[in-house]
Amino acid sequence: MNKTVNQIIFLFIIFISHEVTSQIKGSVFLDENGNGLKDKREKGIEGAIVSNGLEVVKTDKKGVFTLPIWEKARFITIYPGATQSAKTRYIKVDKSIKTYNFPIQKKEIKKEVSFIQVSDTETFEYKDWLNNLKSYSNSIDPDFIIHTGDICYESGMTWHADNMTTKTMNAPVYYCIGNHDLVKGNYGEEYFENKFGPGWYAFEEGKALFVITPMMGGDFKPGYTREEIGNWLQNLLDSYPKEMPKYFFNHDYLTNGDEFVFKINDNKEILLNNYNIKAWIYGHRHANITKLHGITNIKSYSTATAAKGGIDHSPSSFRVIKIDDAGSSSSDLVWTFVNDQLQIVSPHHDELHQHGKEHVHLSSNVYSSNSPIDSVKYKVYDEKGLTWKTYVKGSEMHHMTQRSDWNWEATFKPEIPNNNYELAIEAYLKNGKVLYDKQKFTIKPGGNKAFDNKWHNLAGNSAHDAVVNFNHTKDYVLEWVKNIGSNIYMSSPILHENHVFTASFDDGNAEKNYIVCFDTQSGQEVWRYQTRNGIKNQMVIARDILIATDMQGYTYALNTTSGHLVWEKDLKYNRLPGFISGLVTDGTMVFTGFGETLSAIEVETGKTTWINSDWTGGYGSTTTMTLTPKILITSANWGALYAHDKNTGELLWKRNDNGLRFRDGNILFKEDKLWIAENDGAKGTLHVLEPKTGESIKTIETHIENKSTTTPIVTPHSIYIAGSDPGIASYERTTGKLKWLFEVEPALFYTPQYYSDHQRSIETTPVLVGDELLFGAMDGWLYKLDAITGKLIWKTNLGAPILTSAAVTKEGFFICDFAGNIYYFKNK
Repeated sequence: MNKTVNQIIFLFIIFISHEVTSQIKGSVFLDENGNGLKDKREKGIEGAIVSNGLEVVKTDKKGVFTLPIWEKARFITIYPGATQSAKTRYIKVDKSIKTYNFPIQKKEIKKEVSFIQVSDTETFEYKDWLNNLKSYSNSIDPDFIIHTGDICYESGMTWHADNMTTKTMNAPVYYCIGNHDLVKGNYGEEYFENKFGPGWYAFEEGKALFVITPMMGGDFKPGYTREEIGNWLQNLLDSYPKEMPKYFFNHDYLTNGDEFVFKINDNKEILLNNYNIKAWIYGHRHANITKLHGITNIKSYSTATAAKGGIDHSPSSFRVIKIDDAGSSSSDLVWTFVNDQLQIVSPHHDELHQHGKEHVHLSSNVYSSNSPIDSVKYKVYDEKGLTWKTYVKGSEMHHMTQRSDWNWEATFKPEIPNNNYELAIEAYLKNGKVLYDKQKFTIKPGGNKAFDNKWHNLAGNSAHDAVVNFNHTKDYVLEWVKNIGSNIYMSSPILHENHVFTASFDDGNAEKNYIVCFDTQSGQEVWRYQTRNGIKNQMVIARDILIATDMQGYTYALNTTSGHLVWEKDLKYNRLPGFISGLVTDGTMVFTGFGETLSAIEVETGKTTWINSDWTGGYGSTTTMTLTPKILITSANWGALYAHDKNTGELLWKRNDNGLRFRDGNILFKEDKLWIAENDGAKGTLHVLEPKTGESIKTIETHIENKSTTTPIVTPHSIYIAGSDPGIASYERTTGKLKWLFEVEPALFYTPQYYSDHQRSIETTPVLVGDELLFGAMDGWLYKLDAITGKLIWKTNLGAPILTSAAVTKEGFFICDFAGNIYYFKNK
């Protein structure tokens, strides 16, 4: 009997021991004195949420938690609540640890939350983008900073772990796992964990829950599976109220559709819509786009890289996201590498033209990557200017109105008959710095000559032959400038009769997306039309109809006179990155779309005559499509150069060799040949192809980098190529010998893929006006060169990058800058 009892007791002890050793225990307590230790008087916190990476549990009344053993568990992690500050977020699993204790300190719950998203920095060296990020972060004091992956290999992760941390950034810093962060080791995320801790976790700020999820695949196989992450995610969501606003971070997007479904396995999935998902925030694509998903009001934010130009030429940038008391979000992109800029653009130099009887227009381009601009003030002095006598202490300056993230404006009523003034402008940055500029000017009456112009495609024609057969005099004067209300990318202005048109984009909130028509004579706005998403490339005109396609693939046909919608078509683009190619028209048909949505559409009716079925995939390209009499030429970045029969859509040929696969420039059709500049390795190359077959006729080494969105110019004796570094060059046509090279200044920010090293880029197609080349550059300057010698004839500073090509008339030219301004420069 005693023997039997002893055996039962022995087995019971073994059972209890097994139960104890098959569990992980710990506590969460209020660390009132901040020493990190649980003192006798310090109480446990009930309801704190803790996880082993699979199971998610809450602490009991005493602040104690128990987790089952999960053989893959590498961390025990607390998910701090909105009123909890945790110096220790995670503890590495160690058999020697008996209890996992998390000290917590109280903090106030915030009504509004802000954070900064950085993505795809892919670097192991220090550059100014990080100084920008630090300074900007210190200016706005965000609740946290998150890097959504592709820190990049062991070197990149080591560098970031040293240089972009909670300590160095003076704000909590979190990291996601990207595909290039899964590296060689016992399992793909091992190196990441050694530097940054868990690869999936959550925390609260304000009234929202923030959920970090890992990339499901990459360069090396991860140690986790989709099913494990899905089960963890379900356990996590079950631990929080369904109605609680939730923000998800991942290296890549989850869906382009309206339903955010996380598939656990073939039989099980999570519909995040049921858990009040507010936004999915990601990177990976090296592209900026904000999308509102149908009627769900769920947003997705794609953010390019802060450290370099994007794959779709998105500017180097990071994103600031704000969440209000209701849990809804808004965002702003911050363009990196921009040293503090203040440039008065109206008056321009010493003149200001008055259109109308009373007021004149004042405008300044102001931007800093280091701080938000708090306010911009101005004062206009009389002809004596700002002097000891004219300045009176306490004299009031007036506030300018912000029109875009880069432009501020005001109106001024001049005193009659005085026409000579001095404008002083002060820009107040949130970090305390003040930028200052002043400009003396004379008011003159505006011009009144009516226009009747046609500039309906890029470079004025569907072949993109940027040569006009008239001359301008040496200098120009600014007739007028107007701001569209948001940024302008590659939507070069087009002209029809007495109207000029351009379009904007809003990658912050996808709200300020407009097509706008201005009167060419006065700059007065005639009409504007709001699109679903931004228009980033070339619009066209045919049959008194303007046609444009936004980033989501919606195509709009508007009456050029009234702005009324003639027809609209959804191309079912439904892919990332957004649509960024330029349209082309032959006057009857318009060609738009990319890949499986590449389409030929009748201009007047909106009827689709053919849709491409011969190729798909690849990234969108900033290239504007080109027409020959019978052939459409289009492109896929990282794909190929394609030639289609323009009437049937039949694929005639494609080229993805000799650098043509990675080409961003536009194609010129001239003299029954295709002229294409590309960057094959370190050497730039100009290809001359036979349009019907795609066969090479000739190649010329340019010895400049050709990674920008520009078009060659060909004349009987010369070839002109504007490059991504260091500027624009002229070549002898028959021999390819370099005749001259003109270098522009370093770009204000970077757009060509992976650029970050003071490259001097041109992203526009120059126009040959007589014997002079007219173009804008990424340094913010407009240039006019002698085409024969390459010598500078005229230049002027706009203080913002220029990504549009000029629309030229006999009287002058129209051009836009990134600040959202459209300018009319009149030939003197």
